[in-house]
Amino acid sequence: MNAWRVADPSARLGDDDELRPPVETTPEDAQSMANFVVFDPTWLPEDCRVETVTARPERPPGRPDGVDTEEVGQTPWSEGNPSSVRVVVTGDGRRVRLKQFCYDWAPPAASIAPLWRTRRPEPFDCAGTVGWLGTDYKDNRGACVQRDRTQLELSVEDGVFDDGELRRLLSGLLPAAPATAAVVRGVPFHQLSYWVRYQCRPPSVPHGVWNHSPERPYDGSDPRSLVSLVGDDPVETLQPPGERYVFDSAVAFPEHDAVEAVFRHRENGTDHLWLTATSADSPLAPTLPPEPADQSAETRTAVGRRGTTVHVGALDEDNGAWEALWTEGDVRYGVWAGASQSLDGAAFRSLVDSLEAV
Repeated sequence: MNAWRVADPSARLGDDDELRPPVETTPEDAQSMANFVVFDPTWLPEDCRVETVTARPERPPGRPDGVDTEEVGQTPWSEGNPSSVRVVVTGDGRRVRLKQFCYDWAPPAASIAPLWRTRRPEPFDCAGTVGWLGTDYKDNRGACVQRDRTQLELSVEDGVFDDGELRRLLSGLLPAAPATAAVVRGVPFHQLSYWVRYQCRPPSVPHGVWNHSPERPYDGSDPRSLVSLVGDDPVETLQPPGERYVFDSAVAFPEHDAVEAVFRHRENGTDHLWLTATSADSPLAPTLPPEPADQSAETRTAVGRRGTTVHVGALDEDNGAWEALWTEGDVRYGVWAGASQSLDGAAFRSLVDSLEAV
């Protein structure tokens, strides 16, 4: 049974519990341990093969005494124990690692989270989505993309893989268990989210090219339907009009007068809009005017939109990611659009203008 079906929000690991290391498996079998669509490489360079596939099964939050997080493959940045899948590809004197997981902490940082601080990340066509090449947080050549809400990250750990090989490897990924993947695609994002299900706080991470990275209080979140947001939310929430983007899910943070809502592109299911609405004095409200984040960007500007000043940012005007922060009345809004082949900077600004009350 999938882990996301059975999570107990009151569960915590104690000193008598075992935090097991990742297990060796196959991409297909790993799907039952994951709260995301698991992908399998369909193309490898001629000298390469898949050496290992390991899955880190989901466990409740907590750190038993004496646990070495590195030995059990867990992050040192929080007490969460979410699932992930790691595929190691080796060749003649070279090795590249593919990591897969559900990026459910916040809007993925300008769509280049593992390549953060790369001065000029390079976009490329990745199976109908936008992938990126750059230098990752380990100073390795790397690449990343989001597909079907799965965060996919390549890191060259030894030797050399040229950019053409990295692009082709990422573009050639396909769901390892198509039938189960179809079920996962239909589950609302906040129902999949480890942090919402276990009611615990994720690490604080950058959201985009404007400096805004609150620790999201999922320990006090309340999942909402779109209908329930009408007239019953802490603050007035916005939504995109028409049928291009469909509602995925939302949570309210009643103690912080805040709501976040996620919308997905109807056709490809990957492109997303992440919207937040907060009271102006909420600890989750972005600071206005915002300061630049420590990431280069093609655009950071203030424009007149929606009868107010909207602070717009773009990693790359043609490919994204894009973001906008502003205040209307007593409500402070933010919208983040992930990298996309169906938007550009002008279309994003028009989308911001068109947002309407739920």
